[in-house]
Amino acid sequence: MSQAQLVDLLGLITLVLALTILVLVAYHLIGIYLALKRGADHLEKLAGGLVKVRDDTTPLNTKVDTINGGLNALLPPLLGANSNLAAIVRIAKGC
Repeated sequence: MSQAQLVDLLGLITLVLALTILVLVAYHLIGIYLALKRGADHLEKLAGGLVKVRDDTTPLNTKVDTINGGLNALLPPLLGANSNLAAIVRIAKGC
């Protein structure tokens, strides 16, 4: 094999390897693009769901405040009942 044929062969091999690397890089870049696109779609759906949750739970703020006020009103009678039950237990243990 002459030196010119060897240079031509090495040039061909180099060209084939460069094209192979180019195709592999393009394949992986397309895969990355598709994965990012799917991720963006999922994030968009998630954001829409979070907005819906926010909108659906906004009326609960006033209801929670109302419940909290009612529970604060129940606190003294419940503590009194607890004291009475504790006294009954002390008497029952003393017998």
